[in-house]
Amino acid sequence: MGIYVKKKKFNILNIFLIFLFVIIVFTTFYFFNIFSKKSNFDLSNIANTQFEEEPNQIIEPDLSSYLKKEDVNFDEYFTKKEFDQNIKKFIEENPDYILSVLREYQLEQNKLEQEKTNQKNISSIKNLNLAYHPMYLGDSNSAKVIYEFVDYNCGYCQKFHQELINVINDNSLKLVIIQMPILGNFSEELTKLALASSLQGQFKVVHNYLYSTERKSKMEDILTDLFLRGVDLDILKNDLDSQEVSDFLSIHRGYADEFKFTGTPATIIGNQIIPGFIDADKITEILEKEFS
Repeated sequence: MGIYVKKKKFNILNIFLIFLFVIIVFTTFYFFNIFSKKSNFDLSNIANTQFEEEPNQIIEPDLSSYLKKEDVNFDEYFTKKEFDQNIKKFIEENPDYILSVLREYQLEQNKLEQEKTNQKNISSIKNLNLAYHPMYLGDSNSAKVIYEFVDYNCGYCQKFHQELINVINDNSLKLVIIQMPILGNFSEELTKLALASSLQGQFKVVHNYLYSTERKSKMEDILTDLFLRGVDLDILKNDLDSQEVSDFLSIHRGYADEFKFTGTPATIIGNQIIPGFIDADKITEILEKEFS
């Protein structure tokens, strides 16, 4: 009885091992066959491949046959239509967030643009300081320089002129006048009058008169008043159409364009650019800050 039982166990074990071996062989053959079909793997290609003999060279296998774009179906994950719909839904449900992002972007762009403008203006101011300026009031040797862009028909310029005169009387500084006639043909005629007067050394006289309450409205009367103030009218009339006056006018227009001024008065004190009217106290405050 005991021998019979032992024999039976041995036969069952043998059958189990044979069955397991068949399964392993079949499984190996099955997966190898699938892998060969999927990858089109050809051992002959490996055998025929020639490698360059370079020391320590890392040979990267060609994986292009495994990474075919057509093998990946992205529609299983999302479609363009679904993506567009999700974006539209997000925008509709979060308008405040979208607006805040746009505002932050615009502020950042404005900041970058302003930094570029400031750098450009500083460079332009340096060039302005190096240029020759025969039309000025005050101390010609002063290191404190104010540049004023003017139009003789501008009411604010006339008011601003008096503020500047008060500051000049209390300080040693140089006020350079840049002509910027933007209020019509008569403004340009008065500008040429001031520029021509500088050629005979009478700019200060003419400039102060054109901003005074005594200035007449007609050119004939203006010329008469200038004659009474010591201006040589014959020389003045000859200089009005001279190349020097034309060149000065062109140079001054270039300055106005360089700083993109669109109105008068406009002032440059140190590295500060001030559009519009400011009073004497503010002028003094900026002078102390820029030239202290």
